[in-house]
Amino acid sequence: MNIKPLTYISFVLILLFNLLHYGCSAGSEVQPGQSNNTKSIVDAQAKQSEDVSIEWVKAETSDEINGVALVIHGLNLRPDKMKSIIALLTESGIDVLNLSLRGHGSNYSHEGNIDVKKARLESFKAVSYKLWIDETYRAYQHIRKRGDEKNVSLFFVGFSLGGLLGADLFASFQDVRFDKMVLFAPAFKLHGINYIAKLLSPFPQLVVPSFSSAPYRMNRGTPMAAYNTLFETIKHFKKNMGPKLNIPTIIFIDKQDELVSYRGLKRLVEKEKLDQWKFHLVQKEKPEIKVKMNHIILDEESVGKNMWNKIKNTIISHLLS
Repeated sequence: MNIKPLTYISFVLILLFNLLHYGCSAGSEVQPGQSNNTKSIVDAQAKQSEDVSIEWVKAETSDEINGVALVIHGLNLRPDKMKSIIALLTESGIDVLNLSLRGHGSNYSHEGNIDVKKARLESFKAVSYKLWIDETYRAYQHIRKRGDEKNVSLFFVGFSLGGLLGADLFASFQDVRFDKMVLFAPAFKLHGINYIAKLLSPFPQLVVPSFSSAPYRMNRGTPMAAYNTLFETIKHFKKNMGPKLNIPTIIFIDKQDELVSYRGLKRLVEKEKLDQWKFHLVQKEKPEIKVKMNHIILDEESVGKNMWNKIKNTIISHLLS
């Protein structure tokens, strides 16, 4: 990866600034790893319907469908930014369940009169591996039921953290199956510099400002609780990788991805002998693109018209062949 050193330096300085700010502003009754309102948030969320995380988008050919897909967004990404991918699937006769992980979309505690953005961010601060993998598993059960009813294939499509969670679910749960997968920059292997965030792991309530493009960003920043969950999920996935994962899978990634290591992914796939996994490199059409971050490769705005058409054709050929 060829990123300017100033980018790394800026990231480190922001982390240090937030750590100092957090340490100075935290009350004496709140210890690292704890929050006064975390328990109340979790309790409130337990009371509300699970449906806040689930959005069904039915195939345009509703009488006869070609499959059912579970779609999961990335860390601090707006779930509705998966809409270009979802539209492609539904136009191809595939029912889609778009999952919003806790702290994203409408999946947050709706109790009281608290401001929506604040309420969502507070829910984001209370996430954990168990919470997100449970949400993923419940969503899977929905698509499995729909797939069994229609006797069609089950597909998984995930971006970054979403790709990681879906693949980890598949690897870890014996009753989970997918027939094919489509992964956009799956967060299996991060660039080493990103692990500097682990220095702040004792402060789960700390919110690290996001570098991602504003239209794609769900919250103003990402709590360390979410980063801790990301790191735990990576560890869990690597522990449970095995032959079960070797199903027809395509991976889209830009070699210049700032977060996910292309070389690291290649080595991991080769090590695990996942010979049915195929890489498709994404090269953004500069200067036509509106989204400069190389990690974001989800639609025409982020990769360019010609590149997006190639991606769409590859996905449909892969899933419906």
